[in-house]
Amino acid sequence: MSETERQHAQHRAAGATKEAPAGGQQPAEGPAATYEKAEPELMIDGEVTAVTDAEGASPLPEGEGSGDIEAERAKANEYLEQWRRSAADFANFKRRTEQDRAEMAKLFNESLVKSLLPVLDNFERALAAVPPELASHSWVEGVSLTEKQLRSALEKEGLAQIDAMSQKFDPNLHEAVAHDVSDEHEEDSVIEEFQKGYKLHDRVIRPSMVKVSRRS
Repeated sequence: MSETERQHAQHRAAGATKEAPAGGQQPAEGPAATYEKAEPELMIDGEVTAVTDAEGASPLPEGEGSGDIEAERAKANEYLEQWRRSAADFANFKRRTEQDRAEMAKLFNESLVKSLLPVLDNFERALAAVPPELASHSWVEGVSLTEKQLRSALEKEGLAQIDAMSQKFDPNLHEAVAHDVSDEHEEDSVIEEFQKGYKLHDRVIRPSMVKVSRRS
């Protein structure tokens, strides 16, 4: 081989070395090359969308996909607000039901207690009419004990006697059935009680029947 032919051969070998990839591998062609160059993809609502890079861009496409997410979020907020209103309505209904039940119980107790007040009055009148010489008899003590037990049972239910004697007349607590001119008492003072008045849980169920003083 002449010197000229040897130079041409070396030139062709150097050119082939520059075009070949590192490691002696040929560049991929066909489907494999297409697969390596393709960007990652995401399936949304049946449509293939390329996943964005890590630069902070939204992975969802502009338009229909993001609009659906906003619509679903609005529905979720609406359902949450409806649930909160329903929970508040149920709490109010439960509170009102408990209040109504308590009021019904009070009304029942009031009706029962009011029906027993005349019995209590009769016990007091009977004991007040007992002659002093008979006060020590066992049957009188038995009647007195029964009156005390009845009064105690009613007081446990919330019954309380209204103070009337020597008190200033109060139309909310007293019922004036008579008046008397008196210089010994202040005007509009209770000077006599004909029938005792009672409260049940701070509510007047029977006012005291009284006589009230007045100036001449």
